[in-house]
Amino acid sequence: MSTDSNTRGPDSATGERILETAFVMFGRYGYDGVSIDQIAKACKLSKGALYWYYRNKEALFVECLKRLRKLLVAHIYGPMAATDDPREQMRLFFLGIESALNDSEHLDSLAGLLIGIGRTDKQLVKDFRARARVEAEEFIGHVLEQGRQRGQFQFNGPPRPLSRALFVIVEGAFAQARAETAEQTADALHQIAIAFFLAMQATPPADLLRRSGRA
Repeated sequence: MSTDSNTRGPDSATGERILETAFVMFGRYGYDGVSIDQIAKACKLSKGALYWYYRNKEALFVECLKRLRKLLVAHIYGPMAATDDPREQMRLFFLGIESALNDSEHLDSLAGLLIGIGRTDKQLVKDFRARARVEAEEFIGHVLEQGRQRGQFQFNGPPRPLSRALFVIVEGAFAQARAETAEQTADALHQIAIAFFLAMQATPPADLLRRSGRA
């Protein structure tokens, strides 16, 4: 998953500070809950100075979504891609969600941006979200199909509906983390992980069993 920066100007540190501030604010209040003036004020910049780095609010928000994708890759999809064993990949899928839930520095922003707090009607933003979701569903679907072909998973029908349901679990975990502690959400996630492997007629990994209290 590549990223293209809209950051301009000679001071990359300032551009990064703007992006980090916007990432927190958009994650907490949503696209419509934050103005460029508020972001500039939080960064101790003038509105004009902020526009030197990002051409408008929409461009800055898209960069925040790209940062979201990078964090999801770091926690979940990157570790999954590092192995070609489908059962291990799905173990890492659930552990990756747990890892993201334990990322206290970014959890609020991850949750807010992923579940889409506020109302965002900008077509560019909607298209970006849709592409990111399709990429994740296709990747997970490929893992599930490979697992079926190797006899590790058993399920009927195409893998895409299952991969879509698993992506909903990702969104749901972050939504729940905003209402409960990350630890409480992780406990529920462990139960879902065990249920997934049992539904696939696969032996649940031992570490997931220990985390769920079923070992």
